[in-house]
Amino acid sequence: MLDTGTDRIVEAVRLGKADCGLGTFAPAEEGIERASLARDSLMLFCGPGSPFFDRDAVAWRELADEPLVTLTRDSGIRLLVEVGYEAAEVPLRPAFEVSQITTAVALVEAGLGSAVLPTYAFAAAEGKRVAARPLTAPSISRDIVLIHASGRSLSPAVAAFEPVLRRCAQRLTPRRSFNV
Repeated sequence: MLDTGTDRIVEAVRLGKADCGLGTFAPAEEGIERASLARDSLMLFCGPGSPFFDRDAVAWRELADEPLVTLTRDSGIRLLVEVGYEAAEVPLRPAFEVSQITTAVALVEAGLGSAVLPTYAFAAAEGKRVAARPLTAPSISRDIVLIHASGRSLSPAVAAFEPVLRRCAQRLTPRRSFNV
């Protein structure tokens, strides 16, 4: 198992160094085939002191004055956050930039701001005093996919493992507001 960035995963799969890859990959990647496992959406993770904690959903434009914890520009998630802010015509002024989702969730729990994170961040927020609320206007989502090299059939192990991955991915991407 390799735990690395998406570009290195695609390269390993193309070269046959890995049987498959799991993640969110650019749709234009050549030399790979993909199977969608789940749809992942960006959500606002906020603490009990946030004005959004008791809300059902939050519009991006409402984040204008909210202290924001973001991931660094190395993250594909950050690019999606920038798209959300641009679409809502709200300037993005992060209060904190961090590299890990777990760090972002810890800062949210400490009351230092809110974070826009993918739904799979529920796993990092479990047991913490943090709520997750859907973001609207726009709603931003992406597919979590299993990839394998084009022109090669799935190995029996990967074919048997795909349904397990699908169930796990779908459990990590709930479709509602959530207090964790």
